[in-house]
Amino acid sequence: MSGGIGNPVLVSVDGPVATITFNRPEKLNAADLAQCYALEAAVAAVGAEPGVRVVLLRGAGRSFGSGIDRDMLADGMPPDFVPSHERSYAALEDMDKLVVGVLHGHCLGAGLLAALACDLRVCSTDAVLGLTAARFGLFPAMGTFRLPRLIGLGPARRLILSGETVDPAEAYRLGLVDHLVPAERFADGVDELVAHYAALSPASVVAIKRLTARAFDAPRDTVLAEALPLLAACLAAPDVASASAVWQARAGR
Repeated sequence: MSGGIGNPVLVSVDGPVATITFNRPEKLNAADLAQCYALEAAVAAVGAEPGVRVVLLRGAGRSFGSGIDRDMLADGMPPDFVPSHERSYAALEDMDKLVVGVLHGHCLGAGLLAALACDLRVCSTDAVLGLTAARFGLFPAMGTFRLPRLIGLGPARRLILSGETVDPAEAYRLGLVDHLVPAERFADGVDELVAHYAALSPASVVAIKRLTARAFDAPRDTVLAEALPLLAACLAAPDVASASAVWQARAGR
C-alpha cells in the first residue's frame, strides 16, 4: 500500500495480514512528529481494509522503537506529538482486527507505548523493554493508563517510576508480553503465531477484543447485554458450522 525510502511508516497487505512498519532504522525508529502523522494514516488505511484480519506492528532494522527522537526535543515537544500518537493508539484498540506488536531490539519509551496499544505482543529474546521518561523529568503519557491495566498497578508504578528496563523473560513474567520467541528463529516463530491468529473466526475475534476491553470499566450486566448479540453473530458466521462439521467427522457421525 505504501513504501519506499524516506517514508517513516510503511504499510503492506498480504491476504488477511497487514503490516505497519516503523521505518526510521537509522534512528532506531525513534518517534518524531512526521512518524506520528504517518502512523495515523497507516492505521486508518489498514482499518479500512475489509479482508484484513490481523495487523502487525513492527520496526525496521535493529529496533522496534527506541523512544522519542531527541533531536526533535531540542526545539521542544510539538503540541500535537502526544495527541497524534493517541489517535493512532485508540484506532488500533478500537478496530475490529487483531493487532499484534512484533517486538525486537529496543522497545523503549514511545516504542513500548505503541506496543501497549496492541492486543498481543510477540517478543524476541534479544529485546529490551522499558518506559524511561521519569529519568528525564517526564512521564510516559497514556502509558500511565495502559500499563497498570495490563500488568497491575504495583508493577506498573515501579517500572514507570524507576525508569528501569527489563529483559524479555521478566517482561513475559510480568505479562507485559504474551509470546517469547528465540531471536535466532524470530521470523519463523512470528509467522507461525500469525498463521494461528489469522485462522480464527473474525466474529469471535471482534467479540473477544470488545468484551475484554470492557472487563475493568463496565458492570457485568452491561457486558452481558453486549455479549449476547456478539454471540449471535458468531453462531451465524460460517466458522462455527465448519468447526462442527470437522468435529462430527472426527467423531464418525
